[in-house]
Amino acid sequence: MEQFNRKQHWESIYQTKQPEEVSWFQPVPVTSLEFIKYFNVPTNAKIIDVGGGDSLFVDNLLDMGYEDITVLDISEAALQRAKQRLNDRAAKVKWIVQDAAKFVPTEKYDIRQYSEISMEQRLKGCFEKIRCITVDHNTPFNTVQNFIFCSFRRL
Repeated sequence: MEQFNRKQHWESIYQTKQPEEVSWFQPVPVTSLEFIKYFNVPTNAKIIDVGGGDSLFVDNLLDMGYEDITVLDISEAALQRAKQRLNDRAAKVKWIVQDAAKFVPTEKYDIRQYSEISMEQRLKGCFEKIRCITVDHNTPFNTVQNFIFCSFRRL
């Protein structure tokens, strides 16, 4: 049985599909932008978008004045599309072609992904957890994307 090649899989997607043809496309990444605004992330924060591909998140961060942005993705084709879209502004972004599962950062970033437990620990004292749910999203490509949704109440 042939072993699944993740890099080849993602390169193929970004070489054959338009941005609007993938399940995760968002013309405006509202939830991510709301988190940035909600936590009042300073514009000089080191932000990494893991699995950012050719997402429009980086465009919005640049529009908002963020200065230290890194986009990491396994697909070089995805990052090339983002660079072409951004044109001269692409030089303001650090681009890393690497599998996120094997990525070892060489610098410390100010934003990270949280688990239910780490998020609850981070917010304790100011917020009470109401409910967290985990959703396994089945993509059109027969892969699973894991999402966690949590509600907190200000104390």
